[in-house]
Amino acid sequence: MTVLSSDKLYLRRELQGSRVGEDLVIFDDRVGKYFATGPVGADIWDMLATPTSPEAMHAKLMAMYDIDNDTCRTQISDFLVKMAEADLVAEVPAA
Repeated sequence: MTVLSSDKLYLRRELQGSRVGEDLVIFDDRVGKYFATGPVGADIWDMLATPTSPEAMHAKLMAMYDIDNDTCRTQISDFLVKMAEADLVAEVPAA
């Protein structure tokens, strides 16, 4: 999946996630694996509770953090690719 070309993404299925301080720990009971994120990953997780585009995530994160545009895009893309590889997110089908 080319994540940044997707219109919208969402969390693929019901997952258990808990905050530990500013971080997030996600449990995928289908495969019995835990995934951990830092604070930015936790913010992205919150954004994916409803279908959202990588561009919308980018705009929100740029407003929330002191980060340059290219770094923000790269980090969002890298994170979403890892989530897609772990089958945690899916694309909203085209209408």
